[in-house]
Amino acid sequence: MAEAPASWNALRSFMKEKCGVQLSEEQHYLMEARLGPVAKTLKFRSVDDYVMEACRPGATRTVVSPLIDAMTTHETYFFRDTGFWKTFVDVVIPRLAERPGPLRIWSAACSTGQEPYTMAMLLEEKFPQLMDRVTITATDVSEGVIEAARHGSYSVFEVNRGVAAPRLMRHFERDGGHFRVKERLRRIVSWAPQNLITQPPPGDGFDLVLVRNVLIYFPEVTRLQVIGRLRSSLRPTGFLGVGSTELIGGQNNAAIAPGWYPAR
Repeated sequence: MAEAPASWNALRSFMKEKCGVQLSEEQHYLMEARLGPVAKTLKFRSVDDYVMEACRPGATRTVVSPLIDAMTTHETYFFRDTGFWKTFVDVVIPRLAERPGPLRIWSAACSTGQEPYTMAMLLEEKFPQLMDRVTITATDVSEGVIEAARHGSYSVFEVNRGVAAPRLMRHFERDGGHFRVKERLRRIVSWAPQNLITQPPPGDGFDLVLVRNVLIYFPEVTRLQVIGRLRSSLRPTGFLGVGSTELIGGQNNAAIAPGWYPAR
């Protein structure tokens, strides 16, 4: 078997250290497929040259951010996993609403924003009396997807993945050939780039933290560290939401429903 190029080894080390993403040796094809267009846009002579520049210590955001954008997975859609959201409406929010005061939610690794906007829609539909109390902080390691999510404009294909016609009419407005989330929902969500591996949570005292379908990409040690930091950002009465098939090991980690765990 041919020895892997230095650029591939550099990329694997960079993604594991900076993003917690463990690329296998067999995934070498991803480097050319995902970073080829980026290298061309940034006018590098080759993908190898681009990767070596982006992965070196002290590399600028101009070259690093597009690499992270291209190499991280952004698959998401509105109302993903209906059972998860049923528990959100039937159990989680009613329990959290019992406590007076602000209701603070963190959507970690939110990708292009469908998850935080799904929460905003459900809260407006089912718990309109809470809307003045709710703030949603949405973060992702990719600065590019955060900017897209902040604008809140989605293609016909994207809204057709999960948004029924009545919801489309209620919560979206036409934006050229796209549909944009209405301002009354956008205003309760704040957006920021945030790295789950290298940066602390964007605050503490959250009532609810969601980090769905991302922990599966982390090595076990990293996964446990991230879970610990997420839980430390929660109120003792809060909840942690993960992918419905993701399990959190250890004592006192019994799920109240698939994907839902108490803070303590």
